[in-house]
Amino acid sequence: MPDSTQKELENNYIPDSGCFAALLPEEIKFLNKNKSTFVYHRKETVCKEGGFSSGVKYIIDGLVKIYIEGPKNRNIIVKILGPGDFIGLSSISGSKTYSYSGAALCDSTVFMINREAIMELIKKNGNFALEMAEWYCLSYDKAYKKLATIGFKNQTGRIADTLLYLNQDKFSDRNVYRYLSRSCIADLAGVPMESAVRILSDLDKTRVIELDKKEIRILDMERLKVFSRQG
Repeated sequence: MPDSTQKELENNYIPDSGCFAALLPEEIKFLNKNKSTFVYHRKETVCKEGGFSSGVKYIIDGLVKIYIEGPKNRNIIVKILGPGDFIGLSSISGSKTYSYSGAALCDSTVFMINREAIMELIKKNGNFALEMAEWYCLSYDKAYKKLATIGFKNQTGRIADTLLYLNQDKFSDRNVYRYLSRSCIADLAGVPMESAVRILSDLDKTRVIELDKKEIRILDMERLKVFSRQG
């Protein structure tokens, strides 16, 4: 856990990017009075499917996997969130309970803003509201693409899409694979773990990717994109 000085800095921290860049000085003070900062350790639950959402969470640092819980301990990881992403944004005007679960992949710092404070800022600051709406729309767009991948692509295509997804700068810069088991990759792709291991091994043998313990490096991006398109 952070020391008291670090904790104080975290409690007073407001990012100067995204929707928060639109806030006026007095609105930043208002926000600081209506938020709390938490540090979640690796594998710790950040939110629970069906649990009450008392506010909106914003990731300052770390990685959080968002997943749907299924029967027989089968899960589907919908997405991985990092700095600049929100959790529970739909609770502002939609369901007051989480429709998914979230767990920290590594030590992650998150602040939570109570629902009433967020609504107050949205009503008073149009630019703030617009930025939040843009993030929400992009998030939904990614969710629909995920649904199309799982619904229409074969297992190789799903694995290819997953590797391309994890190749984003925000993940590769953090060496995301050191936090992901093969089971997590399978859940992210929506395939059984045995199939994920076999497909990754085949891609390694054909030099599309290179496996090095938990690390996965893409060697032939164009061939991987072909697997994605043909999936």
